[in-house]
Amino acid sequence: MRDELLKTTEPDTANPQPEPNLRAAWRVVSVRAIRSFTQAFLNIVTPLYLLSRGVSAGELGVFFTLSFLIGAFMSVPVGVFADRWGRKPFLISFTILMLLWGIVFTFTTNLPLMIIVSVISGIGRGGGGMGGGQAGPFAPAESALLADLAPESERRKVFSWNGVASSLMAAAGAALAGLPVLLKKYHLALLSSNEGLFVLTVALAAVSLFMLITVHEPPRKARNKTNKRILSGKSTKTVIQLSIMGASNAFGISFVNSLFVIWLHLRFGVGQGYIGPVFTASYLLSAASVWLASMMAGRIGSVRTIVYTRVLAALFMVATALSPTFLIAIIFQILRTASTMMAAPVRQSFTMGLFPSEERGSASGLTGVVRRLSASASPPIAGGLFELGYLDVPFFLGAGFQVLSALLYRKFFGHTELVITKAQAVDDEALEIAEPFGDDEAT
Repeated sequence: MRDELLKTTEPDTANPQPEPNLRAAWRVVSVRAIRSFTQAFLNIVTPLYLLSRGVSAGELGVFFTLSFLIGAFMSVPVGVFADRWGRKPFLISFTILMLLWGIVFTFTTNLPLMIIVSVISGIGRGGGGMGGGQAGPFAPAESALLADLAPESERRKVFSWNGVASSLMAAAGAALAGLPVLLKKYHLALLSSNEGLFVLTVALAAVSLFMLITVHEPPRKARNKTNKRILSGKSTKTVIQLSIMGASNAFGISFVNSLFVIWLHLRFGVGQGYIGPVFTASYLLSAASVWLASMMAGRIGSVRTIVYTRVLAALFMVATALSPTFLIAIIFQILRTASTMMAAPVRQSFTMGLFPSEERGSASGLTGVVRRLSASASPPIAGGLFELGYLDVPFFLGAGFQVLSALLYRKFFGHTELVITKAQAVDDEALEIAEPFGDDEAT
């Protein structure tokens, strides 16, 4: 009996599990931080730059929709093929796109070309404080790679640090967006123009590319070649539930996030010199709130943490729309951003734990495509409402759908928490579904 037990615990050399590599995981986190820094200032500068070139708010909404659609259709193949070919090549591909974006905006003034490269890359979409470094359609590859590289006991910590680093660097990037305005009085031609930020984008993309190339991706468990299904039956049900919740949340948030910079400009007449500090404060508070969410998850469970923070974010969204002054609006916006972002690492860790390693990329890609398709529908509606003078209506619509997503999360996963059992010391895939919020080891 003892020999049989020992035999079952020996590693399967034919189907190796991903070997944790914490150092490589931190390198991926560092690349995410650099990307957050870059995209934070581009998300502020790019919409205003295109607006100054004659692009209307409605047209920007359409361009953002096209960008979301392209990202949505790329998410599924990225997730599926990342499970088969590896996650790293797709992260490298996104970094190359960022490099090309910087080259185009630095060396040409061709507006159609600028719009095309922005739509394809998804860079500079004017995100309203949503963690500038989101990986777009390549997020499934990043989440799956981090989950593979981080040891099970360190996974939530790594995802939390990923969120903190992203928020802190995004804060610095948002502050940098206002630097050209401040430097104009010194007559520094390059530094006082947005072109200087475009050059910086090229340099940071090159650094990120080098760092990713040096990451060693661990081998994963081989998929059953006789099984042509992308996901198991149990995982398929979970993906459907996550997709329904994600669609509602993404549709609601995108009413505000994509055009929030434009909303501030139209509502209060402010430019990037004022908007940059708003995003800086948002990202800084988000970084601090990530640890609060992690502690909340340890006490009340991941699902309750996600539900409560989404409802709170929706309330702050309504309060932002009703704000009579710029100062009050930015206070509520900062609180809304922190509430929205604080549970993101908890949600990512929880979601990745629902699937075995060989299905994580596919599952993330499938849920991602639904979220992005839903997100693509909101910006043109919001842009049209802006042009009609209904600047506050998108906020009310967005808040309603965000509350709906929170209620759905509670319905689908209110009685489910992933618990790290002792069996995981032998088998990393042995995840036990337990009753809600009853164990301090809930992931």
